[in-house]
Amino acid sequence: MSLWKNILLTKWDTTQTMLIKYQFAKDEKGKLIDINDLDVNDRDDFKFYCVGCGNELIAKLGKIKIHHFAHKKVVACSGETYLHTLGKQLFYDNFTECLTNKKPFFIEIYQKKICIHYEQEFGIKCKLSRSVTKFDLTKYFDKISIETREGSFVADVMLTSKSEKDKVFVEIAVTHLSTEEKLNSNYRIIEIEIANEEDFAPIRKKSLSVYDSKVKFRNFHTKETCASICDGNCSVLHNFLTLDNEGRCLLKQCNLKQIKSILTKQKDRIVTYQIIKIDGRSYFKVFKTAIATFAEKNLKIKNCYICRYHADNNSNHFFEDTRRVPIFCKFLKVKCNSNHAVSCNYFRLEYNYVSEIIQEQQEDEIELKEYYQSESDEDNEDYDWKE
Repeated sequence: MSLWKNILLTKWDTTQTMLIKYQFAKDEKGKLIDINDLDVNDRDDFKFYCVGCGNELIAKLGKIKIHHFAHKKVVACSGETYLHTLGKQLFYDNFTECLTNKKPFFIEIYQKKICIHYEQEFGIKCKLSRSVTKFDLTKYFDKISIETREGSFVADVMLTSKSEKDKVFVEIAVTHLSTEEKLNSNYRIIEIEIANEEDFAPIRKKSLSVYDSKVKFRNFHTKETCASICDGNCSVLHNFLTLDNEGRCLLKQCNLKQIKSILTKQKDRIVTYQIIKIDGRSYFKVFKTAIATFAEKNLKIKNCYICRYHADNNSNHFFEDTRRVPIFCKFLKVKCNSNHAVSCNYFRLEYNYVSEIIQEQQEDEIELKEYYQSESDEDNEDYDWKE
């Protein structure tokens, strides 16, 4: 069993006193020493002390057993205290080394990205799925301290920005996670769960990531990144509604590159169009709302959904597929597609239907706004970096 994987606890005698085998110790100057960096000569030339209890250790560098530090005398020493103290010191030493040598200490956190490639042409910014972005902490924080008080809290390790206005708590969680009070304080917290010496690997590699289940970023908020990310090859789908010069309304789901192509090819046929975000509304409601909106603007539109003679045929499949018949015409006594009105001599626009559809849409928008607001409030895993 590797010392790197576990703290090995061995019974010493019938009093149940435990000898704890450690990978790290402090030298006479208080510097952390890794047993793997020592050779036999070092064992006799230096004295070593326990990170947890401060008592003297001896370096076990035999050829058979795994190299480790052990207490010179039987003492009461807590493995929990060792890990907690060691975690704070390892983070402090590694971050300080990065500051001194101008090397990066990375974190990887979620960040929202917005593509603005088609903003000028269509007035649309595409919100993309969150992606993991890498930040160098040393670019934002040039001070580090251990066991520092901030308000009513004491941080295991505290990073402070150049302006001293921005702070991050680094918490080493061995047996106890950060309290709810601390998490709800809005202080930014990096919490690193430690169960054994192997869990210090991210600190020693100088890279903490959301991909690591034992690393948590609390109260972090990233500023959205806006750029031409797709380079014109848009992959985000939108509801695309067109009204042609015959009064026909069609709905497709397309990306912005496809929409641009359609508008170019059919520029002599399309009178107006709408590009609508795909949200919680059904295809059916989006289509009906577009029809009512075009009619409310007094555009030439003919569709059975706003005809006084229509009735619902209980089918939501329509648009370009003329085999689907969601409408029952009470005048002609036939089932038909809603765009049948384009060629129907008996079409009669009913403004009451237009008003009803618009009213339903307004109610849906209120519900959707409340829903997306609640989603936004819950999304707190990112951080707005500023010096």
